[in-house]
Amino acid sequence: MSNQDWSNETIPSRRIDRSSPQQEEAEQGGSSLSEIPFYVWLMGFVVIVLVLSVCGLWALYLLRGQLAFDGPTPTPIVWTPTPNPTTPTPTPTPEPTPTETAAPTPTVSPEIAIGRYVRVSGTEGFGLSLRSGPGSNYTRMDIAQEGEVFLVVDGPTVSAGEEWWKIRDENNEEREWWAAGNYLEPTDEP
Repeated sequence: MSNQDWSNETIPSRRIDRSSPQQEEAEQGGSSLSEIPFYVWLMGFVVIVLVLSVCGLWALYLLRGQLAFDGPTPTPIVWTPTPNPTTPTPTPTPEPTPTETAAPTPTVSPEIAIGRYVRVSGTEGFGLSLRSGPGSNYTRMDIAQEGEVFLVVDGPTVSAGEEWWKIRDENNEEREWWAAGNYLEPTDEP
């Protein structure tokens, strides 16, 4: 046995094996990311988006009601029908005795007429519905308060057995609507 043979057998060699990179990858059992086809990347992306979407929707379902936004609270509007008039009980007026002389008192004509003034009365504080046309089936446009004075501009028109008068607010020309005559009483100019 020669000296060189002895060293080759007992001392490990530090020789570099110059094999190809493909052989090394094959030996390691892996492949590079650049060799993965595009459709596999696309399918992976779609799967990730779907999983995130399902998780987000599930979180919204679990948190429903806890994510309430603070905003304005709607105020309900309660429309009330026009009240039916109550007929006042007539009180007898004492007749003057022949010895008494009755002083003339100014009186307002009991008639409502175009060009005259009327006052809202008998609504018991509820007010009088002012409507877009002569009748309770028309749209309510405004409410006239007890004691308000209006100018009569049109009428009367009979609807469902009631007289309706078109009245106008002298202070607000746009406030010109129809009102039931049962709640209007003639008055002097305001």
